[in-house]
This record gives sequence, structure tokens and C-alpha cells, in this order.
Amino acid sequence: MAAGDNECRMRLYEYRDIGGGILGDLPEHIKAASPQLLDIYIVATPADVAGFLEIDPPTSVLASAGEVVETISSSADDGTDATDHLQGISAIGINGSNKMVTVQMLAATAAWTETLHTEIWKNMFHCFGSKWGTGDRDPAGAVDIRTVGDVVLVELAAGDNEGNGAAFVVPHGHACMLYGGRLTRSTTTGVWANDEGVAIRIVYIDAIDALNPGGAGAPAPADRAINWLEFIVAGQYAQQYVDIPRGFMFKEDTQIIHQDSSVVDAGEPYTLHLQYLIWKK
Repeated sequence: MAAGDNECRMRLYEYRDIGGGILGDLPEHIKAASPQLLDIYIVATPADVAGFLEIDPPTSVLASAGEVVETISSSADDGTDATDHLQGISAIGINGSNKMVTVQMLAATAAWTETLHTEIWKNMFHCFGSKWGTGDRDPAGAVDIRTVGDVVLVELAAGDNEGNGAAFVVPHGHACMLYGGRLTRSTTTGVWANDEGVAIRIVYIDAIDALNPGGAGAPAPADRAINWLEFIVAGQYAQQYVDIPRGFMFKEDTQIIHQDSSVVDAGEPYTLHLQYLIWKK
């Protein structure tokens, strides 16, 4: 993976899908709220410069009071025909009822032309391919999820079933806990440089500076209060991973962005696994 490249896999698990041992030590009032688990796995190589950049950002940020979206493919080989390639795309975001959801959106024509869907969205974070024909198990063309005003939110590249987007927003009326993870430094040569390493930040923007419109609207990015948690793995002789502890809390409407940087100036590959627990208050 070249310097500056990154890929994110995001999945949302409902309470019924979460193994009981994972939640065993949670307070009973959180278990009673049937929490969801947002699982994020990132494979990346920071740019060859010491400076933090957002990991796999969405094409555009949706921060809406609620609107429907459209899907479309650039290839006539994606669509409803049995011999087509991609037939359905799933998105993760916040619906009109302030609940984090995964929704599958299906093509409506044999050549996937502009298709309007009925789900109401306030935010959209990530997308991935989720239904295929016999033609191939990846999209033949670029598949976009976009607003009715033609603003692309997230997208699949041709031949890629995992879309972009590694940031999310805590739904209104919900709480969010960082539920642990691991940052692992990788190497393509079997040797780690003593003066290099990887740093990641979990950047959180509180509700007062959040994206959701209200009153005169959200502050300009330059005027937002930016806070972060930072984790670093570096050096030649120390362990080449760091476990990320659970327990840090985020309030409703907080925007969470993930960033990375090389410690000095040579981008090194790494993997980052994070889990967030989300429940209605």
C-alpha cells in the first residue's frame, strides 16, 4: 500500500449479533438499552510526512434534518439482471428517527440508472456492496450514493466492494463509548526503523461545534473546538502494537473522525481496529 493510501471497513452490529462475552462486564442499564456495536477496521499507510490527515474520508458530508438519497452506477453491467455484477449497496448512517442503521438499497433497472430510495437519512458514514448477480461479485462500474441534488456522499469504485468513509456522528439521544481496539505497526521488510512509527488520532468534535444544522448553522471548520485521543507505536525494540483502552465517552451529536500520521517522515503500513458501543439514553 503506497504512502497516503487507506481503506476502511465499517460494520454495524445489533445487540442480538454481539457475542455475550463482549458485553459481560457492562452495567445492566446499558445492556437493557440493547446497545449497538460499530466495528471499524482500517488498513493504511500514512503520507510520507509528519502531519495528521483524515483516514478514508467520505466524498461529501451529509448533515441534514432528513432527506432521501439516490443510487446510480456508471456501468450498464450493474443492475437487476441475473447476469449483472452489483445489484445492491448498503449504507451505514443515521436515519430520520435518530437511530444508527444499516440499509440495503437495490437497483431498480437492469442497467443501474438513477434510483430514488425511500429511507430518510440525517447522516451517512460508509457504504459497501451487499448483493450481486452471476456476472461478478464486485461492481462493474463506479456506484454512487448521492443526494437528489447530485452531491455524492459515499461511493464504490469499480471492482471494489468496500466504499469510503471512516468517520461517524453519535446519534441524537444516544451515548457512545470507545470500546477498545488495537493499533498494529506493520512492515513489508521484516525490520522496523528505530526512528519511525505510526500515530493515530481519534478526533471528536462536541455537539456545540457539531455538523448538524441548528440556529444560524454549524461553525466554520476553522472555528470548531477540536479535541483528540492520540496513540503512537514506534521504535525498533518495543512491542509493535498498542492496545486502545475502553471507557472513553462521547455525547450525543459528537462527530468522530480518525486521522493518521507518520511519526517522522517515512510512511509505514499499519492496521487499526476500533469498536464503539452506542445506546439510547
